[in-house]
Amino acid sequence: MIDLDPQIVSELDRTFPPPSGGRADWQDIVDRAAGRRLRMVPSRRLVAISTAVIVTAALVAVMTPVGAAVVRGLDGFAAWISGEPGQPASSAEQQAFQHANERSWSGFAPGTELRRLIQTSLNGTSYTLYGFRSGNQLCLRLVASGAVSATSTHCAPLQALQTAKEPALVVAADEPFSSTNAPPNDEGLVPEVTSASFGIVSDGVTQVLLRADDGSHDALVASNAFLYVADHPQPGVLVRSVQAVAGDGSNVALPFQSAPGMLDMPQPPKGTPQGPAQVDLRVSGGTIGWFDAREPRGKPLPAELRQYPLFAHDRYVFGRVIQPDPQSADRIAVVLIDGFREPEKGAKVAGLCLMMGSGEHATGTCNSLSRLFKLGPLDIELSGSGSDQFSLLEGLASDDVAQIKLFLASGDTVDVPLTDNVFLVRVGRAAYPIRLVAYDTQQRVIDIRTYESDGMTSRAPRQASASVRELFRVSAADGTTAIVRAGDPAGGYRCYSIIYGTGTQAGGCPPWPLTDKITEGNPLLLISANTAGNDVFLGGQVPDQVASVTVTFTDGAVANAKTEDGFVVYPIPAAELANGRTLLALRAYDRSGAQIAQRGFGIRR
Repeated sequence: MIDLDPQIVSELDRTFPPPSGGRADWQDIVDRAAGRRLRMVPSRRLVAISTAVIVTAALVAVMTPVGAAVVRGLDGFAAWISGEPGQPASSAEQQAFQHANERSWSGFAPGTELRRLIQTSLNGTSYTLYGFRSGNQLCLRLVASGAVSATSTHCAPLQALQTAKEPALVVAADEPFSSTNAPPNDEGLVPEVTSASFGIVSDGVTQVLLRADDGSHDALVASNAFLYVADHPQPGVLVRSVQAVAGDGSNVALPFQSAPGMLDMPQPPKGTPQGPAQVDLRVSGGTIGWFDAREPRGKPLPAELRQYPLFAHDRYVFGRVIQPDPQSADRIAVVLIDGFREPEKGAKVAGLCLMMGSGEHATGTCNSLSRLFKLGPLDIELSGSGSDQFSLLEGLASDDVAQIKLFLASGDTVDVPLTDNVFLVRVGRAAYPIRLVAYDTQQRVIDIRTYESDGMTSRAPRQASASVRELFRVSAADGTTAIVRAGDPAGGYRCYSIIYGTGTQAGGCPPWPLTDKITEGNPLLLISANTAGNDVFLGGQVPDQVASVTVTFTDGAVANAKTEDGFVVYPIPAAELANGRTLLALRAYDRSGAQIAQRGFGIRR
């Protein structure tokens, strides 16, 4: 694995979405699921569940063809709500889960109880689907053991069940498991051994039907969950829709976004953004008082984070871990570092890093502290994984912000947890377009951010991907090859892929041509470091005005990177990687030979 210098991290991944909602009233849901008297709760988030309790069965049947399943489904969902779906895991399984959970600062809450839901075998591998509730998150954990050994955990927010109008919820789709020893095909791709799709169902659901590129498939349904494991799926074959079927044969389509393929990104969800469209008061240049004063909010930074490469070499100045929602496992570390190198100017300044941790996953980004709140009182990161049906909106709010709300395309509103200027919310990929709205203490709208999708979609027309063909190959000294494939621009988009050996892949169907807005004024911004076995390649897109790119090392050696048709690829010599940390500079030149951009790079192995 490669750890990038803060300068690189700051230039990549600046805008991606997060996932779901506000604090849940757990006891209210449990009371209603158990058949007790319904209490009045002043929240729009209870639309689907409370409606199913208090309205007639006929009205529910109008809402969805699986009306009976929805009516009966609430006491079926109660197993998930109480945290007791399926059967208790064995003591050995529970201990293994706890041991893995305790190793990370971002682990689930101590005492989280694992439940066994579904178990199946395929070609010498046993697949066991577990479930558990962690605060206001409902989580599924798929463990493969045998010929394939891997673990995958995905969570959905309780809010997704509260607002659902369907009796089932897809949590993950086409999650890949391991790679075979088979040689790569002509495109450099190696098929996966299996891929898995799984989710949550109510008692009223007897069948879950997945429609994929290779036909329809029945999932295993048991213990209020479903699981489908595809055997040696062909590259590019994805699940396109999911249906829940009731005992009487009636069915309903579930909200769903297919996983993004390399050159096969789903279209953005249809819908109209809801909520306020204009601010009442424009605010910028805000601050976080407690952070500036170094107040000990939240919890201290764990030792494992203090040792993170981004904070090494005496860069670390101050940091705290904040939990925006006490009922969630999600945590965000806010860290001040010194000696952060600005990408454009190269000057060393104060930097601000956000490290988001949830269960077994942790990600991080850094940027110049001076950039904080320049665009408004919200500083936002939007992120997600291809197989996950929920994306994540996280970030910082200035002291001007008193409240944040998330408006979904369905009309539902989520109160976004906000603690010590840190916020985080999960949202279904099918729930877009969305609006994140910030309010001040007088309930004036002071910031609005609208997102068409989670970033894992594309409006590229079919011809953009259909025209993709190989452009060129670049080989490292040991023979590892990077393959660049791209198509013709169509409808303002261009599809491409860069496959590095049998490992890292990059690509998609981004807007074309590249503009200063996309590259943020630096035509070298979209170049990244990519591993392929023992090799490291620099690769990515450059705008049309870039005719050539050079790589300069600290000893003064200069090399020419392969630059052709808007793409750059360069294998870093093994000798330059020998010391574990490589520093280099990229320079871009136009067709006249004039230098038009430069960018520093730091790579740690």
